[in-house]
Amino acid sequence: MKFEIGVAKRDITCFVPGIGMMGYGQHHNIVKEIATPLWARVLFLRSPSSPFIIVHLEQAFVTLAIKEEVLNRINSLFPEWGIGLNNLVISAQHTHSAPGGYSHYPFYNFTIPGFQKNIFEKIVSSILEAIEEASKKLQLTTLHFGRIEIGQDKEVAFNRSISAHALNPEAKYTSIEEKHLAIDRTMEGMSFINQEGKCIAFLNWFGVHCTSISSFNTRIHHDNKGVAAELFENNHPGVMAFFFQSSAGDVSPNFIWDRETKLMRGKFKDQYENASFNGEIQFREAEQIQFLKQIEGDIKFVHTFFDMSLEVCPPAHGVAFFRGTDEGPGVPKAIGDAVSIISKLVKKYHLLKEPEHYKDFYEAQGRKDILLDHRNGSFLGIPLKFWKRLPPLPEPSIEAFRKTAASNALETLPWVPPILPFQMLLLGDIAIAFVPGEITVMSGRRLKQQLLEDLGPNGISEVIISSYSNAFMGYIVTPEEYDKQCYEGGHTIYGRNTLTGVLRAFTLLTDKILNKENNYRTPENWFHFPPEELEKRSL
Repeated sequence: MKFEIGVAKRDITCFVPGIGMMGYGQHHNIVKEIATPLWARVLFLRSPSSPFIIVHLEQAFVTLAIKEEVLNRINSLFPEWGIGLNNLVISAQHTHSAPGGYSHYPFYNFTIPGFQKNIFEKIVSSILEAIEEASKKLQLTTLHFGRIEIGQDKEVAFNRSISAHALNPEAKYTSIEEKHLAIDRTMEGMSFINQEGKCIAFLNWFGVHCTSISSFNTRIHHDNKGVAAELFENNHPGVMAFFFQSSAGDVSPNFIWDRETKLMRGKFKDQYENASFNGEIQFREAEQIQFLKQIEGDIKFVHTFFDMSLEVCPPAHGVAFFRGTDEGPGVPKAIGDAVSIISKLVKKYHLLKEPEHYKDFYEAQGRKDILLDHRNGSFLGIPLKFWKRLPPLPEPSIEAFRKTAASNALETLPWVPPILPFQMLLLGDIAIAFVPGEITVMSGRRLKQQLLEDLGPNGISEVIISSYSNAFMGYIVTPEEYDKQCYEGGHTIYGRNTLTGVLRAFTLLTDKILNKENNYRTPENWFHFPPEELEKRSL
């Protein structure tokens, strides 16, 4: 089977001095300079049955707003292509050193601050330009697959929450000395070869956070994944290189405690050198992949929306999220401890006064100390109307929330997306699962296992997890990891059974692939904010 593909890329760098970067949620992590450009890479794939468009961004994550606007513009300009939610995927490589402000959901814009129209437009318009160019450069190719196990001596990735990972019954590595082993060291790759025998597109999956650059950075930078892609393209002229994320939720490139900065860092004191070092390892390993398997057969693709809020639990952020990680610290420990105590007292009060309203919610959220309840917009149990009347506050994160509330820009709930998109692409006997969030190593393994069991009898022999795709739901941890309430558990907003909900959503997709009948009703679209309210928090 031959696939027609075209590739292109466009610069999506939007330099707005003083704008907050997306990822660390720190008010000092703002744009002052440009260290590297940021790119949108596009692969336009056409088989006899239908086209499929893959977009990969050098950004922290993708938002529903970006995908919707790109889709609307494609169908306005090229309706004959027949592009819908099911055959367009947009993913991100998760750099924390790119400007934010491109989500309609306000929670992820507090520290930017606000929805940034110019940044949003730069990303969307550049994607469209790259898609149009790629569509004009189609050529016949064959598709090949391979993988490599990265050696244990390569200092490329480490489990940053080994104490939570160790709680999983199937965990093989449980000590801090084994954190370099408590990850998925498999790197997967695809190569599209044209009629002249030249590779024109290389797709790579390996899970490691793009946090080689710290929160004290003020320069736009594509981080380790961007370094890997740039090195591959420079060393293989004519090849477009896509370095996707896989199960990266609890995987860090940092492994040394720096006493001066009080942060975990990579091998070197210089953070940019760390990004180059880590990216070069990924690049060198990618070059070693042997593509021994040619992919035969046509493509299939499916998509569904799934209401995590309704089917699993209403969303809430926990105090553990507020505390941050050793590579991206949040509030000072004293404040975190105080907030945790207040959260527990609020829980007791709510269960005493309104048990019918709070019992199921707290049970589903488990051991999480609730910081922000997205059902009613309360911060530590304090109603939104109270925050509007407060004077300016000294803690930057809380002050950002207060200012947004005072401007009447938070009237419409929810502040995070309750309805999420889930998508799969089948290329011959390979299934790619597009996950709208940050999935941990063990959660990714359980998802792979389920998909192989469900689709194996239908000829699927490989499953690839492609995270940070189409939307952002925060983290996806196992129930066991959740109970530890590390940072990842605090940012697993749909409660202890979040992974169960994600597995259920992918079951709906496999049912579609296998033409199984089910009466499960899923949403047809996601929530849209009133235009006038969106305008109040837009800049």
